[in-house]
Amino acid sequence: MKVDITDKAKCQKTLQIEVPAQVIIAEFEQVYAEIRKTAQIPGFRKGKAPQDVLEQHFSAKANEEVLNNLVNNTYRQAVADNKLKPVASPQISDIDFKQEEKLSFTATVDVRPEYELKDYKGLKIKKSSTTVGPEEVDRVLEAIREQNANFSPVEDRPAKIGDYIISDYSYSVEEKTVEEKSNAWLWLDEKIFNGELGRQMAGVKPGEEREFDLELPEKFSPEELAKKTAHFKIRVKEIKEKKLSELDDDLARRVGKDSLAELREQIVSELGEEKKNRVRQEMKDQVVDALVKMMPVDVPETMREQRERLLRENAKNRLSQQGLKPEQAQAETETLKPMIEQEALKQLRSFFILEDIGEKEAIEVKEEELLQRLDRIGVSSNQNREQVLKYFQENNMLENLHWDIWENKIIDFLLANAQIEEVEGKSASEPEADKQTVNKEEQL
Repeated sequence: MKVDITDKAKCQKTLQIEVPAQVIIAEFEQVYAEIRKTAQIPGFRKGKAPQDVLEQHFSAKANEEVLNNLVNNTYRQAVADNKLKPVASPQISDIDFKQEEKLSFTATVDVRPEYELKDYKGLKIKKSSTTVGPEEVDRVLEAIREQNANFSPVEDRPAKIGDYIISDYSYSVEEKTVEEKSNAWLWLDEKIFNGELGRQMAGVKPGEEREFDLELPEKFSPEELAKKTAHFKIRVKEIKEKKLSELDDDLARRVGKDSLAELREQIVSELGEEKKNRVRQEMKDQVVDALVKMMPVDVPETMREQRERLLRENAKNRLSQQGLKPEQAQAETETLKPMIEQEALKQLRSFFILEDIGEKEAIEVKEEELLQRLDRIGVSSNQNREQVLKYFQENNMLENLHWDIWENKIIDFLLANAQIEEVEGKSASEPEADKQTVNKEEQL
């Protein structure tokens, strides 16, 4: 077998393969031998038909099987002999096949990048503090007070800024009604419509109706109405005053704790866990950034395109879940194109680098580690291990789970061998814009 290999593009090889006649002949003999075992031909017992009769009845089938077998087998042999590392199935073209004479074809395949794995130990990493401060606990407690606030009827005075009114209201733009609601709650806040709504409704009493014009803000949904003048008509039914709950044991019991002290302990524990997870992610990001900057490896073009498509689709879906219309989500996704391209490249580079480090350091995922992860997923989803395993197998996600565990073990190894500097402050690294929209946790 003759194999000529050329570089068609970065991380892409072209294999021109020629198969000698004797290999073709041997393959035909083997294929016809298999056909003979089951062939049913009038006048011959099964397995006894001569070669020329078999060829009369099954030549088309034999030719197809021989061609498929030879292309697949010789391609795999060429890859193994030349120590290539494909990352995708090959594209087969230029097939020239003549029975028992010649076979030549071209295989174009994306391969792993070839690069120098530089020293990855001693990376300089900053670690934020995971200490939970009293002011952070106080913010959570204040939020709990807000969530458990009481709304008392106001009967002895008119509405003022900060009150809530229950009303029937409508608003129109250019004499077309845009929205009309009954028993709607409106907050007379100083920030809503730049405080103009509150100023217009301050002093109103139940049973009264007011009409006025307001300019809609620049960021308004639907966006085609932004900065246009709207005419409001509001009829007040009730006025409510929000009263926060006292910060005491009674409040703690309302949220399932025996005392305020116990509630504080839970908040400290939960905030501490959140901080640990966030700091861990920050440090992981720093590791990946450092490796990619140190080794900006080439990546296969088809993998890059696939990754970009996946990130675009995920971004668009998340934007749709946030309430954007399909065309708005599509338009917003287009604005993220440069970020998506950069993120796709970064993910692929880190994938190859981390995989090579894992193999070099002989880092492995043990069976019990995989089972433990399945058990944790089962606890959070109220399923047993068998159910979780079945779900991952049926959705072809078990390999992704294995990679996630392996990647984290590799990151742990790199952090254990890094130069870590503990720093004060909220974050050791500035978050990227729209990082939540372009989800970087998609696994390969």
